[in-house]
Amino acid sequence: MEERRRHQRVEVAFPVLLRHAGRIIPATALNISCGGMFIKADQHDIVADKPVEVIFDLSQEERDVSMRGKITRLEEAGDETGLGMQFTNLFSLSHKAIERFLKDRFN
Repeated sequence: MEERRRHQRVEVAFPVLLRHAGRIIPATALNISCGGMFIKADQHDIVADKPVEVIFDLSQEERDVSMRGKITRLEEAGDETGLGMQFTNLFSLSHKAIERFLKDRFN
């Protein structure tokens, strides 16, 4: 299978909060890039055509990072839903924090 991603991903495992369809959903980020992230949640009523916001801490210094985006992929497996999120606010201070975090991992 050909890799279509533009951004290099880093495997992570940290808690996130999703704001989706008027609800706050606890979840776990599994990977992150400058363009988006993959998240696992214990919910099955996540809808791909609704906006989503994810809030998380990258480190002790980079706390309460908030990114808006759109859900590009949903995968249901057992009691969990995996979702691919593409970031839409790429010129925000939170996105700059993600860029710094990733730069530290690749250098």
